[in-house]
Amino acid sequence: MEFLLIWVLGGDVIDSGLRYKSAAKCFSESQNAATEMRDVGLTSPQFTCIPVAKGKDFKIYRKNSNNCLLYTSPS
Repeated sequence: MEFLLIWVLGGDVIDSGLRYKSAAKCFSESQNAATEMRDVGLTSPQFTCIPVAKGKDFKIYRKNSNNCLLYTSPS
C-alpha cells in the first residue's frame, strides 16, 4: 500500500506524482509544502492523500464531467 498525494486546484484534480509509504508522511509533507507556499505569498492548493495498492490502477470520476482520470501506480 502506498499513498498518492492529489492536489485540487480550481476544481481540477492533479496527480502530484508523489507517493508515500504512510498516510502520516503524505499529510505532513503536504502540510509542509503548503506552509512554504504561504511563506512566499502563494495560495496553497487543497490536497488529499489516497491509499492505492502498489501496481494497481484506480480511477477518479469528476462531478459534471464525462472524463475519468486513470492513475497507474508504479510497480
